[in-house]
Amino acid sequence: MTPNGSGSRLAIWFCQAAQGHGHGHGPEAVTANGWAELRQVGFAALDHAAAVRTATELLALGPGFGDPLLAELGLADFTAPVGPGTYVEVLAPVTPGHPVARWLGKVGGSSGWVLSIQVPSLGGVKERAAEHGVRVAVEIQAMGHDIIQLHPLDAGVLLELDAFLPRDGWFWDDLPAAQAAQAARTAKADDIVAVDVAVTGPPNPAAMARTWAAIIGIEPPVATADGAVLAFGRRTVRFAPARGGRTGIVAVDVHATDREHGPGQQGMLCHTMISFI
Repeated sequence: MTPNGSGSRLAIWFCQAAQGHGHGHGPEAVTANGWAELRQVGFAALDHAAAVRTATELLALGPGFGDPLLAELGLADFTAPVGPGTYVEVLAPVTPGHPVARWLGKVGGSSGWVLSIQVPSLGGVKERAAEHGVRVAVEIQAMGHDIIQLHPLDAGVLLELDAFLPRDGWFWDDLPAAQAAQAARTAKADDIVAVDVAVTGPPNPAAMARTWAAIIGIEPPVATADGAVLAFGRRTVRFAPARGGRTGIVAVDVHATDREHGPGQQGMLCHTMISFI
């Protein structure tokens, strides 16, 4: 990514405000503009090398790439594709006094930390967020595209909304290192299909899902026994009560390319369960 690109903006909230802080393909999500897509899941860890090694071994990732600005911000970064349209990112502070390091010290040294959602427009997002009591943590532009990050203490995770057209494009498309990573991407999984977000109320999981839908402008979630499911394109985010003390991103489902032997495999990455389905 270029210095004003996607990976760098994901770190901005931590650097500025770290002191606060049904599987498978679902139905299409429809906004006033027509769609919303889940594009990237980000993780953070104090031990970057170990987390990258775990991610690489678990997902059989090919070569990754990093954002040059993150080094200037004191952050190490590794991003790699999972299929043609989704990515995983692993970030780490390079000094113990970094705001990200302080946050990670409170959550066990590693955690899921950000979801990036592609939308055609951010029109009305700030106003709807204010109506629902959700703070805008960051509002910037990257590569000519508008970006808003919603505060994790209000949204349950660091929720990033990226206004990016066309629908089949993304920030990484023109980066040579990312193009090389796509050419050698994992053959073990070809998509991120679902993410679990654990919520401690208030609001409760179903209410949190409704809040996301209202702010982003997509169709309401589908209720489940203990929460709700929200569709982002053919991918989903599932909201459920927190268990075992962990909140935010607690599980990610990826689509196994080996349909005979792949489904059912699991492993942990940054205190997050990764399941092949």
